[in-house]
Amino acid sequence: MDDRSRVLTAACVGAVLGGLWGWLYLTTNGGTVRSHIGPALDRFTDEIKAARATADKAGAALADARKLLDDVGNIRARA
Repeated sequence: MDDRSRVLTAACVGAVLGGLWGWLYLTTNGGTVRSHIGPALDRFTDEIKAARATADKAGAALADARKLLDDVGNIRARA
């Protein structure tokens, strides 16, 4: 992709995003959409936080299991 194509692509993306922002914040219908998007985004971020907490707990359990297996291996090596 040459520089001219990149500039054209960036300009088009910027125009689309600017138009979307304007519609969301400057029209009644956009305000209605924003009022529906906000709670959905809140639920989504809550789900992401819950998934991250679950992954952290699973990582801690895995670390405990590895330590236990290392301890058992060390005990068997001494015997």
